[in-house]
Amino acid sequence: MERFKKLAIISDCVHYFNEAGLPVTENHIFKRQMEMLAGQFDETLICCPFGRFSPEKVISIYDTPGIQFMPLPNVGGNNFADKIKILKTLPAWWKAFKKINIFADIIYQRFPNNINIPGFFYFWFRKTKVFATYTGAWKNYRNEPLTYRFQKWVLKKFFKGPVFIYADCDQQQHHLVESFSPSYILEEWNEETDFVQQKIEKIRNGLLIEPVFVCVGSLVSYKNQQFILDACLALKKENFRYTLYIVGDGPLRENYQDFIDANQLGDCVILTGKKKYEELRLIYRHADFLLQASLTEGFGKTPMEGFFHGVIPVLSETSYSEKMTAKDKRGFLFPLGNPEILSGILIECLAHPQKLISMIEAGRTFAQTHTLENWINEYVETINVYFENN
Repeated sequence: MERFKKLAIISDCVHYFNEAGLPVTENHIFKRQMEMLAGQFDETLICCPFGRFSPEKVISIYDTPGIQFMPLPNVGGNNFADKIKILKTLPAWWKAFKKINIFADIIYQRFPNNINIPGFFYFWFRKTKVFATYTGAWKNYRNEPLTYRFQKWVLKKFFKGPVFIYADCDQQQHHLVESFSPSYILEEWNEETDFVQQKIEKIRNGLLIEPVFVCVGSLVSYKNQQFILDACLALKKENFRYTLYIVGDGPLRENYQDFIDANQLGDCVILTGKKKYEELRLIYRHADFLLQASLTEGFGKTPMEGFFHGVIPVLSETSYSEKMTAKDKRGFLFPLGNPEILSGILIECLAHPQKLISMIEAGRTFAQTHTLENWINEYVETINVYFENN
């Protein structure tokens, strides 16, 4: 950026130092986005929590020059002891804010998280130039943490910089910008063209008989993979043949494996664990449909990844899913409640091959405008225009 030379990024994305002492993360898309952003500056400082590394972690290594790190304690959680740890960490955060303010021309704060709540106040009083992204669901939802709603309120009413959100923006709030979370560059979109065409020909020739489903995300309650497993049980009762890859890891993995074993779904449902972004691309290439039963979502990152690969999303009805599927033009929606509704959609959709082809083509067109290049151009233009006028 012409105006700004030094960027500081404050995030709660956990990082590690590997055996060689290099900074790494399990959030592969965060790494790609931050490297793309860092390319616009002479120097970039990422301030984030660091945890204890172990060899079984599925990590990506930073390889872009000009990026350095400021490690913070890895704290957080919902119980009382966790909150006490956060309070004890406040002096370390405050000290980091002071160093960041000296280093940076502009600061990028990624919400929602604990770190950026005091960070907002520090940089607000310092009148530091800032911009932000709210990565969660912008529309309020049931059982949403009060701290999330507080952060959205602060960003909407008091934040003195552009705020990129995953929702339609109030025209009176000129600093709010509707945005997205990209995974791929345009070159990768082009690389998938032949693979997508093979999928289309398979459908056109009536060869899509045993579809491959993929579900990507952390194995946590709000991602609601259990609903998909319940639908799989309904598919089994209908003698419907398929394969489902559930990609990700988390506290519910053992529960899900027990369910799969107890219901003899192991021949068609596979828990893959975490996958690197290159490995995930290979799974997408073989998949026909992406399943997502989330209770709430911010931006539909995995459906967008599916679009790049000609994978049709089948999504639960959340605040963003209707926009993602363009009201059944790019994918299917289902209500949460009865898993047999989802299983019925998965069976019925195979009877309409031309509709499936149309969805694949519409998704690919949509994805072409949501690359990392489009994302960084939007950020750079928005930031420059905002601070030229403010």
